[in-house]
Amino acid sequence: PTETENKETLDMFIKAMKQIAKESDKNPEILKSAPHKTPVKRLDEVKAARDLILKYDFN
Repeated sequence: PTETENKETLDMFIKAMKQIAKESDKNPEILKSAPHKTPVKRLDEVKAARDLILKYDFN
């Protein structure tokens, strides 16, 4: 990533990862229920793979 991102961006990413690690030590459930502030919560990929709903408009 150092070819495409500057040091400041990488430092911010490292800071965020350290904060996530601290929070997960205090409350492991917070990571299991993530994401929290997105329109779509955690996707059930197993259900999606088993119950395929395929639609394509051939016209």
